Amino acid sequence: MEDFQIRYNKASELLEQAVKNYYQKNSCACQYPRFLQIVGINCTDYGRAFKAWETSLLISKVKNYFDIKSLKKGPECSNEKWTCKRCKSEFNFGWSDFSIAVERDVLTPIKINIKEKGQKAIKPIPLYAGLYGHSYPSKKEIESVTFDSFEKYIMEK
Repeated sequence: MEDFQIRYNKASELLEQAVKNYYQKNSCACQYPRFLQIVGINCTDYGRAFKAWETSLLISKVKNYFDIKSLKKGPECSNEKWTCKRCKSEFNFGWSDFSIAVERDVLTPIKINIKEKGQKAIKPIPLYAGLYGHSYPSKKEIESVTFDSFEKYIMEK
């Protein structure tokens, strides 16, 4: 098995390419169900405590495409309203730490203002860099896949 740092770096580079594809011409990430799926992985939905590396990476790579406003109240340690600069879709961003070793972030769609463009999301959710934490969802929900499989999924090949 590849070293985690190699997997992380490969996933990061691939997600950078995916974001460039999302924002070609007049498109934006908000149109892509697979983008929405990956940034929306929230361990609390599964009753578990884990971080999805692809979720954090993808959120960090699209951040500059959103107007961000801090929210005083919300369910997370850090709460923000993110509005897409292109289509004005709205999301809630949340960050929480569960322990000294596990924290996670999530970008949840609130109002999508643009027509769906990309391929449908599937389950189990394929991830390459994977999960880190104390407890994990079933492999019926999220599964570890090869780089080629993840590339095919996120690049919609």
